[in-house]
Amino acid sequence: MRLPIRIQALRTAVLAAGLAFSYVSSWAARDFTPQAGTWIISEELDGKPGRGLAIDVQGNTFFMQVFGYEKNGDATFYMATGQMAGNTITAPLNRYSGGRSFGSAARDAVEDGSPGNVTVSFANGLQGTVQFPGEEEVAIQRFHMQTAEFEDRYWVQQRARSFFVSAADPAQQIEFAADMFLGASGTSSGGLQLYLSNMPGDLRQRMSCEKLAGRDVYTCTKVSDESPQERGNVQEARLHIAGINVYGTVDVVSNGVSHRLPLQGITVGGGGESTITGCGQYVDLYVSDIINCRQVSSPSSGTWVVEEELLGKPGRGFAIDVQNGMVLAQVFNYLPNGQPTFHMGSGLYQGIDTSVPLNRYAGGRSLGGPAASGALVDSSGDLSIRFSESATDSGFSANRVVGIVHLPGEAPKRMVRMSLDAEASSLQALLGQWWIRRYVVQGGARGLKRINLTSLEGERLFNDDGSVVCTRNAQTTIPAAQCTWTEDGVEMMAWLSNEPNNRTRRALQVTDRLGNRMGLGEVPLD
Repeated sequence: MRLPIRIQALRTAVLAAGLAFSYVSSWAARDFTPQAGTWIISEELDGKPGRGLAIDVQGNTFFMQVFGYEKNGDATFYMATGQMAGNTITAPLNRYSGGRSFGSAARDAVEDGSPGNVTVSFANGLQGTVQFPGEEEVAIQRFHMQTAEFEDRYWVQQRARSFFVSAADPAQQIEFAADMFLGASGTSSGGLQLYLSNMPGDLRQRMSCEKLAGRDVYTCTKVSDESPQERGNVQEARLHIAGINVYGTVDVVSNGVSHRLPLQGITVGGGGESTITGCGQYVDLYVSDIINCRQVSSPSSGTWVVEEELLGKPGRGFAIDVQNGMVLAQVFNYLPNGQPTFHMGSGLYQGIDTSVPLNRYAGGRSLGGPAASGALVDSSGDLSIRFSESATDSGFSANRVVGIVHLPGEAPKRMVRMSLDAEASSLQALLGQWWIRRYVVQGGARGLKRINLTSLEGERLFNDDGSVVCTRNAQTTIPAAQCTWTEDGVEMMAWLSNEPNNRTRRALQVTDRLGNRMGLGEVPLD
């Protein structure tokens, strides 16, 4: 989508608010970050075509595209954007017309009125409420999808998955971080196990797990036959896996007392096995910095745009959602007569290349109108996307935030994940709290370390006591920064990802530069 001028103004406002280049929030920070992708109105989830929301929150900037219907039944879309106040935003729901249709010449859309304000409130990263003009407030939730093959891979075959997680009490007196590996135990007794490593104090541990029927939820308890090398202090862990996010609780023993802490983290990847080279050939890879093994990563779910159309004027855009072996795509565009519409398609996610049919619907519920389901009108052809910098190479060029899109009647074009915050790719976006994977400059890995990056001076980031310095690393294939410090006389280093929402296996961002927590927050566990 060619971003409306309003978005450009918001970027300017965000930049102006951060000119002090310090990690200070002047408004109430959130305890979570809403998961980017497709959301649905809970009471309208009936398996039939209807309305939906494509939501993207980066920092405090909220961006939402709504696909719905006119009073005459025609498909249409609206957009709302603004700065969140805590967990809530109220913004104009805008309509546009006159933009580009499939295969047409370039043309800008214009604002075409607003039916009123929309209010969106979030309870956590997966649940919330919405109130459209002329309607009562209703519950919304993150749309979930998965393939039968995905269920077979992880629920039946119990193939391994990898996570990077952290937890802390409110005063941060008790902290926990670890790499977690969930999969078949490999023993004669069978069953699932959770293996924890890189915990504070270089502890590691095995746990025995039970899966909740029909859900990607696991309860894991400490095994009684730990070896001397497995001396972890975790009594129980409850894991809920939601795509790229994992959340739950962990019971950690500190000074002889068990403390239940809220667990948050990311899914790194899963589905693969170790090869003779030592590379784990993940089927599902949610981060983009495992490159030596020629891995293919899943694209970042959220709002995407054709790069050459990113000119600050209303236009068209994409909502891409990849989950558990499936891809769902919405295209917000226009008919040849200039009327706004949307096309939608879903299918299996086929790795670096994917293709879905673009269907158009009609007859669904309008704003303030009675309940109604849509019906298929026609198909405009296929949407094909290659999530890569290259049109041919299938290895190192895989990219979570860049792709090549082929729309019906048009030549392939470069597309990018939309950055709502002007600082998303700058060093300022790395301000906040992190758990980093430590590496000895002249050696290998050495566990995890928590740092709080609080200031930016020129092109250098510093932690709160000035001992850690981070600078731009131009040698990496994805935007990144390299941090260095001295620890017990040994020179150490770490790497931070520098893209929208900063996903990486090498570091876990706990809070962003505005003080918002990056996890899903307190999602009900039952």
